[in-house]
Amino acid sequence: MKLNTTTLVLGVALAVVAGLFSSTIFGLVGTKTDTQTNPSAVAMMTGHVETVVTDALGNVKEYRQSDNLIVNQGENCVLKMLFGANGGASVGDGTNTCTGAITSGFRVIAIGNSSAPATNDQTSLINEYNATSGNAALARKTATLITLTNSTATSGISQATALLEATFTNGGTTQSVTESGLFNDTNTSIDGMFARQQFTAVSLNNGDSLTVRWTVNIGGTSVIDQSGP
Repeated sequence: MKLNTTTLVLGVALAVVAGLFSSTIFGLVGTKTDTQTNPSAVAMMTGHVETVVTDALGNVKEYRQSDNLIVNQGENCVLKMLFGANGGASVGDGTNTCTGAITSGFRVIAIGNSSAPATNDQTSLINEYNATSGNAALARKTATLITLTNSTATSGISQATALLEATFTNGGTTQSVTESGLFNDTNTSIDGMFARQQFTAVSLNNGDSLTVRWTVNIGGTSVIDQSGP
């Protein structure tokens, strides 16, 4: 009797194991058999900003670098430039609607003096240097160096890169610079801001120059989800 009971228990156990094994084979237990037919990819825009202070002899005095923040308005302007009419009116609603012409691109660099951190909803620098504030030499200007690098990768992660650079020379009293932005116009009344960053102050004495270099990467495209919804 004991042998029969043992045989019965062993038989049941084997049947359960066999059932689990066969269920696993046919995708009923513990397996994922979704075919990967719906790949999704993400295209990102990221940026970096560098500031270099040199004296009248070209000696480097200070250097800062940090990632920049592409603001909501900048993303909206990209949308407008891609799908709106050439030079067309603003589209969308709210305070972050793209403003300014879309015929010349975001080639204008501005600097200012504010400790407020960069946030997505900002549409301008907080305290920008300009001619009316008595700092005409530090007023925004079109980048004097613009380098566009195409993406040529045939597989994997790829990026296209825009590098824009402008130099500001202080011709008066010492000034502190703590923020920079990238704009689509030198006219502050009709501009649109693409990106902004706040950084630890750099000091500009009389005769010092500040070179601001913006880098924007477009791409970083990679497969992130192949399982479908």
